[in-house]
Amino acid sequence: MTTSDIEKVLTVFPVSGTTKGGMAMRTRISGPLLGLVLTINAYGQPPSAPTSGGAVAGPAATAYFIRFKVKPGKNADFEKAISEVMVGVREKEPGNVYCDLLHLPQDPQTYVIIERYKDVEASRAHVESEYIKKLGAALKNDLLDGPPEPQELVFVRSK
Repeated sequence: MTTSDIEKVLTVFPVSGTTKGGMAMRTRISGPLLGLVLTINAYGQPPSAPTSGGAVAGPAATAYFIRFKVKPGKNADFEKAISEVMVGVREKEPGNVYCDLLHLPQDPQTYVIIERYKDVEASRAHVESEYIKKLGAALKNDLLDGPPEPQELVFVRSK
C-alpha cells in the first residue's frame, strides 16, 4: 500500500492519538480494511507495507485475515470487545458472509479474525459502523502487544 493509497483511505473514521514522534494525529478513515482502521486507531499510524511502484490495480479485496497479539491477562477484555463487534456484524450487516474469531492453540495470546463480504460496499459499511469505532477505542486501552497485522484477500470461490 502506497502513501497515496493510505491517503485515499483516510476520510471517514475519527482517529486521535500520538505518533512515535510525539506529533498529535487526528484524521478520518474510510475503506474496506478493518485491520488498517484498527492499526491506525490503536497506534496512530498505518502499518508499514511495501510500495508497489506502478503496479496495476487488481480485483478489490472483500475478505480479510487480521492477526492480533493480545497482552497476557487481557484475553477476556479482548474477546469481549471483539464479541460486541460480532454481534453488530450479525445483526446489522446483511452483506457479511462470515466473520470468525479464532486463536492459535499453541499460542493463546494470538487471535485471528477471518471475514468476508459480498462486495466492496458491504466491506465499507462494516468499517464505518459504530461498533468498529468502539473496538478501535477499546484497543487503545492497552489490550494488544503490537499493532494488528491485516491481510487483504480477494475472493476466488467457495465449495
